[in-house]
Amino acid sequence: MTFFLSKHHGLGNDFLVHLTHDAEAAADRNAWAARGRDWCRRSRGVGADGLIVGLRGQPGTDLVMTLVNADGSIAEMSGNGIRCLAQAESIRRGTSEAELVIQTDGGLRLVSLRPDPGGDASLAVASVDMGPVGPGPRPDGHPSIPDQEIERMGVSRLALDPVKAATFDVGNPHLVLLVEDPEAVDVAVAGRYHEGVYSNGINVHFVAQTRNEADAITMRVWERGAGLTEACGTGAVAVARAAHDWGLVGERVTVHMSGGDVEVDVGDTMTLHGTTTFIADVEIWS
Repeated sequence: MTFFLSKHHGLGNDFLVHLTHDAEAAADRNAWAARGRDWCRRSRGVGADGLIVGLRGQPGTDLVMTLVNADGSIAEMSGNGIRCLAQAESIRRGTSEAELVIQTDGGLRLVSLRPDPGGDASLAVASVDMGPVGPGPRPDGHPSIPDQEIERMGVSRLALDPVKAATFDVGNPHLVLLVEDPEAVDVAVAGRYHEGVYSNGINVHFVAQTRNEADAITMRVWERGAGLTEACGTGAVAVARAAHDWGLVGERVTVHMSGGDVEVDVGDTMTLHGTTTFIADVEIWS
């Protein structure tokens, strides 16, 4: 069997996208989980942070989105991934502009896609109505870091003494930790530790006000099911909500991530603005 996919990235957060009208095939999540684990492997697969299946032809929506993390787990929503899915569908339609209603496991999302103002045909700009942000889960696990590990690495590198901390639900769960300097945190170690305090996992973000820039936040990302990534769209929304609630920013927030920047409008519902880039078409024999 041959699968036709496309590969995209949103600020370095990369996804394989498969569009289909076969509802029965799209519903087989165990099969897609296995494919996601295989195809997303960097050294032995195509390589990606996740696999997205976009089902067409369902009533009341343009697409139904299923998101598989690189480890084969199913995620509710991705702000970067949904932009990549929207771009894949617009390419299939042969248009550079689209207004799409997309059903995710985290709820309905409206995506407005438009071409790059600079004329780059591989690039699109998208705005996503992310809906409201709610309170996130409470910690319910008890992992511990050995004392010798804390002594070796230091409290700051593990973000064990954040200035503030809060959890949020953006259709998926997020922990936002306000620290003195996100660059000083060992995200690979600290992210795994903080996620382990939540039995169902959680996305973890280490953030600080951006120096010498109003209404801006710098963040580093640990994603549930993917680990270190260059960007997280739903995470940027959670971070903007947290920073606004903490009085650090206004209602239009620039969020700086390793892969690039997004803008977030803060309100009763949140809007995420960012780019998506087409990388290549992919055929996989399976």
